[in-house]
Amino acid sequence: MHKIFLTVIFMMIMGSKIFAQQMIPKQIGVEFTYSVFPKSPEKQNYMFSTGLVSYSKNGNYFFGLTEFSRKYYKYTSCDIPIDTFLLSGGYSFYLWGDFMRNVNFNLGIGGLVGYEQINRGDELLYDGSKLNSTGNFIYGTNGKLSIESYLTEHLVFLANGQLRFLKNSQMVNFHSLLGVGIRYNF
Repeated sequence: MHKIFLTVIFMMIMGSKIFAQQMIPKQIGVEFTYSVFPKSPEKQNYMFSTGLVSYSKNGNYFFGLTEFSRKYYKYTSCDIPIDTFLLSGGYSFYLWGDFMRNVNFNLGIGGLVGYEQINRGDELLYDGSKLNSTGNFIYGTNGKLSIESYLTEHLVFLANGQLRFLKNSQMVNFHSLLGVGIRYNF
């Protein structure tokens, strides 16, 4: 009788679906994101970012990202490229998710520091005009609202919207971004 009971329990365990544990404290993930600036001119303005996340309690996590963005400024008949190299770090708060936490909403806040390069460092423009500055150190803050959906037990699809404030930027201080990405959790 005892062997039959153990056999039935074993068969039930083997037949049931085992769900992956997601967002475990101290779990680490690597993230890749592609974002665009809304209302871009004819040329595409974009941003690439890559970095690490480290989960803490209740689905919250710390993030550290490196970012490269290119934005074009319209000047008479040509576009002047503005390249930005940033380090971003912060904390993301879990807001809501379904029962199995396969789809989650997070709100992240963080700081930014980096360098902005105008016209690839060249002071002279095509028409002989001279730029006052070809590069600046910039810093600021950002807020990010993201939807994160688990595709597999380790692979996460990301969609996010960001609003950032950058001080010392030659462009406007406030930027918004819309992005998609992928994260792999170890």
